[in-house]
Amino acid sequence: MKPPARRLFFALWPTDQFRTQIQAATLAIAQASGGRLIPERNFHVTLLFLGEVPAERFDSVQLAGAQLTGCSAFELNFDGVESWGRKLLCLTTSTTPAAAMELAAQLRASLSSFVREDEREFRPHVTLARDLRRGRATQKIEGLRQEVNDFALVESVPDARGSQYSVLARWPLSR
Repeated sequence: MKPPARRLFFALWPTDQFRTQIQAATLAIAQASGGRLIPERNFHVTLLFLGEVPAERFDSVQLAGAQLTGCSAFELNFDGVESWGRKLLCLTTSTTPAAAMELAAQLRASLSSFVREDEREFRPHVTLARDLRRGRATQKIEGLRQEVNDFALVESVPDARGSQYSVLARWPLSR
C-alpha cells in the first residue's frame, strides 16, 4: 500500500513570543470582523503553499529547502490589518524586504512542478480570521517587528478543530 500524500507548505514560523505579540495587538480587530478566529498557535507567514505532495516526492521538497540554507535573513515589519474581500483578515506589511521576495521566488522556482496555477505571488501576511461577516478598511497599527532567521517546511493536517500544523524541518538564513 502506497503511503498517503502530505499537505505541505513552506513558511516563516514565528516564535511563541511573537505569536503572543500578534494576538495582543490584533485580537480586538479580529473579533470585530465577525470571522472565525485563527488560533494563535497557527500564526505563520506562508512562503509557498504546495498542497498535497505524494510521499515519493517528499525528499525532493526537503532538498529544495535545504538548498536555500544560508539565504539572507531579514526583518518583517507588520504594520497593518486588512481584509481580503470577506474571506480573510490579515496582518500585513507595507513594505517587503528584497531578501524575503528572493527566498519566496527561489522556492517557487525550485519547486515549480508543485506550484498550482492559482497560487498567488508572495505577499507577507499572517491570517487572523477567516469567513468574515463583512469586509473592513485597512487599519494601520503600531509596527510588530519580526526578525526572520530561518524558514520551515510545515505539514497541515485537518481535524475537527481546523488545521493542525507540524514543523517538519527548519533551515537557517544568514545575517
